[in-house]
Amino acid sequence: MESFAFTTVASRIHDTSSIDRVTEPVRKLFDQLGAAAVPTPEAAGDTPLLILVATGGTERAVLGVVETRRHHVPFEPAVLVAHPSHNSLPAAMEASAALTQRGIPSRILYAGGPDTLDRIAETVTDLTTIHRLHRTRLGAVGDASEWLVASSPPAHLVRSRWGVEMVPIDVASVVEHHRDTTRPDDGSVAVAFGRSRHDDLREGAIETAARVHPALEAAIRDANVDAVTVRCFDLLEDLATSGCLALAALNDAGVVAGCEGDVPAALAMLLVRHLLDRPSWIANPAQVDIREDRLVLAHCTVAPSLVDDQSLSTHFESGIGVGISGVFASGPATIIRIGGSRLDRMWCSDVDIVATGDSPDLCRTQATVQLVDRHVTELLDAPLGNHMVLALGHHRKRIERWWRFAFGSEPTT
Repeated sequence: MESFAFTTVASRIHDTSSIDRVTEPVRKLFDQLGAAAVPTPEAAGDTPLLILVATGGTERAVLGVVETRRHHVPFEPAVLVAHPSHNSLPAAMEASAALTQRGIPSRILYAGGPDTLDRIAETVTDLTTIHRLHRTRLGAVGDASEWLVASSPPAHLVRSRWGVEMVPIDVASVVEHHRDTTRPDDGSVAVAFGRSRHDDLREGAIETAARVHPALEAAIRDANVDAVTVRCFDLLEDLATSGCLALAALNDAGVVAGCEGDVPAALAMLLVRHLLDRPSWIANPAQVDIREDRLVLAHCTVAPSLVDDQSLSTHFESGIGVGISGVFASGPATIIRIGGSRLDRMWCSDVDIVATGDSPDLCRTQATVQLVDRHVTELLDAPLGNHMVLALGHHRKRIERWWRFAFGSEPTT
């Protein structure tokens, strides 16, 4: 459970013992989750903060606490915790309405019912995700590929909208590290992928591709970044190998690693990692079946933990290097695309994985998904860009609820 703090706001007409009595059930729940009580919003520092509305008559005081808090943490939405006694809920509702009028996102967390503990934990995760994004440094290893004409937003926009700091990394440093390395990083990546079927690869192809992994790790370490998006086609030209194995291994290790320098896709992958604590798959929307509302996704890299089986082949477009042919199990998943001129739009759908393909005319890992709650024509009528991001499990409601909380607006396409 992530750490968090809370501060209590009460009317002056109530004495301390009365306030302690009416808030005790909520404070006990906070104690179970390891929360720290703080006397002022400043005392919470960089820890996510919840505001416990102890009594009615506190509306202006709550607004003052939020204003003070946002001087220190301007990106943090306000969480007002209400309980069943002493007009706590009406006070929280009035204050929340005022915050909305001021353009400040807020959420009322009502402490009542058997699922209260879970809802508190979920809200803390939502807050923590926002904090983590604002601490994230995303390394752009080379510029976005030239064909991603809608997916290369400026760094200042990424920072102002998502809080993520973009850090440029010269792809030449990765190339040079690869050339200076005579063996894979202790052999682990090469050995792990070498166990997969790979009948049609040239001798040494896996070892050569695996050496991209320590090269990227060195770039991540030297630039002090938390995640990367890589202009990987430059590796094909300069090293005659692909980054597919390296990116797969990084994503499996919890380091978000996107392809082709696609920044919006990397943001979606970061959201999945921080909010859902799981890896994701970046893929091309290769084919659509309008009648059946189905979509075929394909890409040459996938985190091994996402698939039941895998084999290795060459990278699809180039016919060199190593690509991964992963086999997804049938079951629920979610697909996401972030975009818009201000990175303020999102398309998200629950889907069911219904088939894994092996077409020689598509990227090596292929999955057919059945849209559950959206129509595939939406992607044709108002596309936000190329790559989609897939996470296992149905999470659309969770992701959209987070979006409304973080940005105070609907995730419209």
